[in-house]
Amino acid sequence: MEDMGLSFADQSLSLNSAEDAKTIVSAIEKCPCLVFLNLQGNTLGIDAAKEIGHAIAKHGSHLKHALWQDMFTGRLKSEIPIVLEHLSAGLLTANVRLSELDLSDNAFGPIGMQGLVKLLNSPVCYELQKLRLMNNGLGISGAKMLAKALIDNYHASVTAGTPFNLKVLIAGRNRLENEGIIALSQFFSLVKTMEEITIPQNGIYCKGILALSKSLLENPNLKVLDVQDNLLTVIGAEALANVLPKLKNLKHLNIADCLIKSKGALAIAEALNVHESLENLDVSYNEINGESGLILTKALCDKINLKGYNINGNRFGIETIDIITNALKESNKDNTLGSFSGDEGECSSDEENENAEDSSTDTEDGDVSTSFADKTADLMKDMNVSEINLVKNSTDNVGFEILVDQLMDIAGRYQNANDKATLDKCFELYKAAYTNATKELKFVDLTNLLLVKHGLIKSEDKNFQLRKDVGRCLDVLKIAVENKNVIPEPSQCVLSFMLKKKFSAQ
Repeated sequence: MEDMGLSFADQSLSLNSAEDAKTIVSAIEKCPCLVFLNLQGNTLGIDAAKEIGHAIAKHGSHLKHALWQDMFTGRLKSEIPIVLEHLSAGLLTANVRLSELDLSDNAFGPIGMQGLVKLLNSPVCYELQKLRLMNNGLGISGAKMLAKALIDNYHASVTAGTPFNLKVLIAGRNRLENEGIIALSQFFSLVKTMEEITIPQNGIYCKGILALSKSLLENPNLKVLDVQDNLLTVIGAEALANVLPKLKNLKHLNIADCLIKSKGALAIAEALNVHESLENLDVSYNEINGESGLILTKALCDKINLKGYNINGNRFGIETIDIITNALKESNKDNTLGSFSGDEGECSSDEENENAEDSSTDTEDGDVSTSFADKTADLMKDMNVSEINLVKNSTDNVGFEILVDQLMDIAGRYQNANDKATLDKCFELYKAAYTNATKELKFVDLTNLLLVKHGLIKSEDKNFQLRKDVGRCLDVLKIAVENKNVIPEPSQCVLSFMLKKKFSAQ
C-alpha cells in the first residue's frame, strides 16, 4: 500500500490557474488509493493549489506521504502561506493522518511558516513521524514558530489520545542559530521519540549545542545525528561526548567541519569506547592532530558494525595516515576509511603548543596571567553570536564599540602585506581590547561586536550599515586571526570559522 500514489516529480510544471491544475486533479480523482503525492520540482500558485486541495478533500483520505519539495520557485512569499492553507484545508477535510511531510527546498522563511503552523497544529499531523524542512530559510523566528507548533501539537495529540511521536526532523541550512535550536531542543526533550536529527549548516554555536545535547538525553532511541558545519568547538564536542554513551542505538554521527580540534576528538574517542552500535562517523575538517586522530581511530577498531569513517581534511601527515590505515587494516576495517585527499599535513610540536604559549599576556602588575583559552572557556558556553544590538545602552558597550571603531579606522587604511605599521597598530588594539574584555567578563560581547562590524553576522539593528572600507578591515582581521599572538584561541575559533565562510562564498 505504501507504494501506491502519484508522482509528478521534477516535471517543471507551472501551475497557476485552476485550468493548469486539471492534470493533477484528474489523476487524484482516478487514483484508487492515494497514499503518496509527490509534487516536487513544480511551481504551485494559489488558484491551482485551491483546486488540488479540493481534490485531496474528496479523494485523499488514505494520504500518508506529502512530498512537496521545491514547489514555490518564482512565487511571492505572500502566496506561499495561502497555498499551504489550501492544501492543508484539503487534508483536514479528508481527515488525513500524515506520517511524512516534506517541504524541503522551499525558501518560504518565517512568512511561509504561518501556513505550515496551521497544518502542524491540526489532527492531520498527530501521527506525523517524518518532517523534512531542509533549506527553507526559517531563521530564528521561523524556528521558534516551528518549535511552538510542534510543542502545541504534542499537547493537543496527547489530549486526543494519540500522542505525537515524531521520529525524524531534517532542518539543515535554515539559519536556526542558537535561539532556534534551543527552542527545538525543548520540543525534543518533550517528545522523547526522536530517531534522526539532521541540522547541518545552521550557524549553531556552543550554547545551542549544549541545549541540544541536554535534550538528547531524553531521546535514547536516536539513530542519526548530523550537526555538520556548525561551530561546536571543543566545548560542544565535550557536551556531545557526555551524551553519546546514553545513545546506545546511535548509528550515524556527523560532526564534520565543526572545529572540534584535537581535544574535542579525544573527548569523542573516549565516549565511543563504550559505544557498540556506531556504523558511520564523520569527523573531517576539524583541525585534529595526528595523535588525537590515531586515538579516535583505535576507539573504532572494535566496532563490529562500522561501515564508514571519514577523517579527511585534518592535520595528520603521511606517517600518521599510514598508521591509521594500518590500524584499521589489522581490524579488517580498512574498507570503511574515506579519502585523505584534503589532509593539511602534520603540524610540528612547536605549532601545537603555540596557542598555549602565545595566548598568555602580562597584567599591569607585570605578572603573567592564565591563558586566555583557560579564562574564557566557560564564557564561550554563553555565546550567542546572532544576538547583538549596536544601540549604546551601557558605558561598557560604548567603550567597546568606540575601541572597535578606532581599530577599524586604522585597518581601513591598510594597503598590503608590506604595511607593517598599520598591522602593528591594529594588533596592539586587538590585544588591548581582549585584555580588557576578559577582565570585565565581556569577552563574548567583544567577539560578537567584531563579527557584526565586519559583516560576518547580521546585526539586530536594522539601521546598521557596514563601513565602505570593510574589505580592508576584513583583510586585517584575517591576518590577526592567523597570527596566534594577537587574538585568544576561543575567539580565533569563532572568527576563523566565520571568515572561512565569508571568503569561501565569494
